[in-house]
Amino acid sequence: MTYIGHEAFSDCSGLTSITVSSGNTVYHSAGNCLIKTESKTLISGCKNSVIPSDGSVTGIGESAFYGCTGLTSVTIPDSVTSIGDYAFGYCTGLTSLTIPDSVTSIGDYEFCGCSGLTSVTIGNSVTSIGEYAFAWCESLTSITIPNSVTSIGDWAFPGCTGLISVTIGNSVTGIGESAFCGCSGLTSVTIGNSVKSIGNHAFEYCTGLTSVTIGNSVTSIGNYAFNHCKGLTSITIGNSVTSIGYEAFYDCTGLTSLTIGNSVTSIGNYAFRYCKKLRSITIPDSVTSIGYEAFDGCTGLTSINVSSGNTVYHSTDNCLIETESKTLILGCNNSVIPSDGSVTSIGNYAFRYCNKLTSITIPDSVTSIGEDAFSSCSGLTSVTIGDSVTSIGE
Repeated sequence: MTYIGHEAFSDCSGLTSITVSSGNTVYHSAGNCLIKTESKTLISGCKNSVIPSDGSVTGIGESAFYGCTGLTSVTIPDSVTSIGDYAFGYCTGLTSLTIPDSVTSIGDYEFCGCSGLTSVTIGNSVTSIGEYAFAWCESLTSITIPNSVTSIGDWAFPGCTGLISVTIGNSVTGIGESAFCGCSGLTSVTIGNSVKSIGNHAFEYCTGLTSVTIGNSVTSIGNYAFNHCKGLTSITIGNSVTSIGYEAFYDCTGLTSLTIGNSVTSIGNYAFRYCKKLRSITIPDSVTSIGYEAFDGCTGLTSINVSSGNTVYHSTDNCLIETESKTLILGCNNSVIPSDGSVTSIGNYAFRYCNKLTSITIPDSVTSIGEDAFSSCSGLTSVTIGDSVTSIGE
């Protein structure tokens, strides 16, 4: 036998013994492991495997233990420097794992679906964690990503519903798309000062998340980054952040406190939509773009302020106004529309869901009222529309 194809014995979950005849010059076996001799790669293991520590194995091949549901523990010796994609995928019986300091990277899907895995120790030489590396490891409760790691791949930890604690080392520069999506047990996240970007969907549906500390080097918060994090009560967006993505904090219904740093230039569409407990917002001087319905459905809002140095927006009497177009783009339960001529139109959805607003006077300077402008204002009992209004939207 001189050639064994890709994943030839993958998912043979009943295997207990792997033996290669002693005269084979291409492959050999040790500890119920099938090893390609020249490359020192373990290409297939089983539930009874013990990885040899004599230096005969330096790499664990792609899908080597894939689907070994009976494998409960494995020791990866210091001789191993690489672990291939899917290497331990769906080893549902595996409960603990230590990745030695000799390993420099964790491949894609490497421990994906290891639903019984409760403990992982990542060695101090690992520089990257691949895509889906620990996806759906539902029993994993905590993870410490050492300072050697510089990148966390897309979907690295999604569906790790038991994960309650994550420590991200000081060398990570980017958190990939959907990296911790659906980690509903996660309560606290501290993002180190080396991280420059938080990927799209990174912490989406982390419904138990109550506290987030964003490091001083983060420049962008991706689309849907904290979407549906209903347990999040406060967020401080540091002065290094320049953009807040589309639906970044959408439906964070527990959010009561928000601080937006002085470098943010753009707030994406629906960024804070349905943050129903948010009481006040302050838009800093740096903001030049506020997306469509960015604060729509923030029914608890009572205070809207824009810093005095902002050249694009200003606020008056708890109204957010686009200065040049004279459009009121956001109101709240305590708003009074200014009658000094600074507002000539009321934008689409401007007061939608302001259900505690009881009366409103639209001054004579206003000529148009946008669609859905006062939709679902269930407490509104009195409306006065000035003589200059020529159009009322749908």
